[in-house]
Amino acid sequence: MRLIIIAALNRKGVIGRRGTIPWHIPEDLQRFKELTMGKTVLMGRKTFESIGKVLPGRRNIVVTSRDLPGIEHYNSIELALDVLRSEDAVWIIGGGEVFRQTIQRADEMFLTLVENDEKGETKFPLSDQEIEAQFVLTDEERHNSYSFLHYRKRQ
Repeated sequence: MRLIIIAALNRKGVIGRRGTIPWHIPEDLQRFKELTMGKTVLMGRKTFESIGKVLPGRRNIVVTSRDLPGIEHYNSIELALDVLRSEDAVWIIGGGEVFRQTIQRADEMFLTLVENDEKGETKFPLSDQEIEAQFVLTDEERHNSYSFLHYRKRQ
């Protein structure tokens, strides 16, 4: 099973503010949808609650100790990954704590780097230097206020 992280972060590493994404980039949302459609996505409870619904067209897995009737959920990332071990790939979509617990095992990352300095309390767990030490940039698509980046784990 490949673990793939997908996230949008800004220059300060911010990924969230008060349970929301602190910017709106329709192209990033479209890219997220295209990359994850038909796939398995793994998220924490706060991310699930911020989305407010199951993402259609995807197998949604939520890591939480709470009961979520009608939602496939597990009380730990380890248990969720064990259940998902036969999947070809699992897309890790957030939030900060889930990224922290899976980033060392990630095989790939699809990041959107937003060119702003918005503040927020939820940050991506790796700095630019740590990303470069652990991953190789394989593709970059620059736009005016953001860039799409694709990384693969260094061998």
